[in-house]
Amino acid sequence: MPAERTARPHLKQTTLFSFAQRVGPTSSTGHGFKPKPSGTTTTTAAAHVSDDSDGASTPVKPKLARQQTDSTLSDPSSGEPRPKPKPKPKARAKKAGDEDRAETDVVLSIKPEFTKLISQRKKNHEYRKYKLKESVERLWLYETAPTSAITYVMETSTPKVPGEVNDPSGIGNDDFDKGLKQSKYGYPVTGLFRLKRPLTTAQLKDRFDIAVPQGWRYATRKLVEEVGPDAMERVF
Repeated sequence: MPAERTARPHLKQTTLFSFAQRVGPTSSTGHGFKPKPSGTTTTTAAAHVSDDSDGASTPVKPKLARQQTDSTLSDPSSGEPRPKPKPKPKARAKKAGDEDRAETDVVLSIKPEFTKLISQRKKNHEYRKYKLKESVERLWLYETAPTSAITYVMETSTPKVPGEVNDPSGIGNDDFDKGLKQSKYGYPVTGLFRLKRPLTTAQLKDRFDIAVPQGWRYATRKLVEEVGPDAMERVF
């Protein structure tokens, strides 16, 4: 048979408020809870506000200030975002020696066998992969070893591209026009001067502050001014 249930006496619920009333106010010697007067509202932490009907506290998230970046600044006249201003391009810094170079004259390294062909008028174009400025009028031909000196000054004009030479008399011209050379520009030989005294590597460095180029470099004004027509003889 199932066991009989024993009736339990009804327990009266005691709240913290009623307990505090029975204990009484806090004295200087004892401990107790002082009741709050009716009609007052308990203030919770600043992060919680009690506004629900059941007394439950609802957390309030702090509002974060919206930060405007430079790219989304609004135009006060239209209210639309303004684009971020682009930085101004920096001017090219001048390199050391820019004020001393002559942009009409270039020192060009060349093999001795090619200067010989140019002086014999068998080669009437000098071919290179790069394009020099249109201001260039003269090429100071620095012969590599074993000569290691500037021996000729070649007059030139606007460089040509493949298909523009149309002169089979010069060595390499047909191959250049057909696009068979790695070079992309042909500098015509319009005149040639031979230096009476070749300028050696040491003289270029000591007198004119010119380091021997592997390809090319601008001549200095001092070289152009001091080594004039009197120091040369025309070949053609």
